[in-house]
Amino acid sequence: MFSNRRNTVFIAAVVTVIFATIVICACAVSCSGGKLNFKTSYYYVCYRITDNSVSAGSLSGTVSSYGGAGYIIEHGGNYYVTVSCYYANNDAETVCAGLKRRGLDCSVIKIQTDAYKLRSRAAKRNRDLYLGNLNTLNSLSRVAYECANGIDNGLSQSKAKETAKTIENSLKALLKSNQKNCFTETIEKLLAEYKDKTSGYLYSKDMRYLQIAITDAIIEAELY
Repeated sequence: MFSNRRNTVFIAAVVTVIFATIVICACAVSCSGGKLNFKTSYYYVCYRITDNSVSAGSLSGTVSSYGGAGYIIEHGGNYYVTVSCYYANNDAETVCAGLKRRGLDCSVIKIQTDAYKLRSRAAKRNRDLYLGNLNTLNSLSRVAYECANGIDNGLSQSKAKETAKTIENSLKALLKSNQKNCFTETIEKLLAEYKDKTSGYLYSKDMRYLQIAITDAIIEAELY
């Protein structure tokens, strides 16, 4: 009974998030001149921060063995080995504090998006498409987040796989709409990550990895 109730609440949450991928209104957005402003913040719980990819790579498996994402974000010259990602600072700090009590050295890193430079005339023509892409990716990251939380709280594999499939279908739809532009390679990479992480038994850390991969794609987007 309680499992069915959890699944019902989870499905309702996911439907709400997916609806946000259709109605593009999730973030504070404006366009002016050669820039597209898309403001959102991500709060990453990180196991380690290093200044080189080799050190970060050696720690990724350790984080995964603890049940964390293990995704490595490169930002501002540093490499962040992530455990999880949140959309509010309090959520991230609470999780970080809990991990510290368990003896894990971690910290919270905030990365915020703001203005994206439209690097060509084509980018200016495609600003509405690119805005839609960013909004959709942001919403899909939240679907992955909700799915990870659902798995941690007893969501069945069939429901988790069904939810994960909505992410794949949405990414495929994005790819169809973004042939031969600056998002093509990014979406293809996310689809490959999806296939890798969902091919077997689906753990919450797999969905957190996918969630962070999607947010990283948003942060690193270059619009041309």
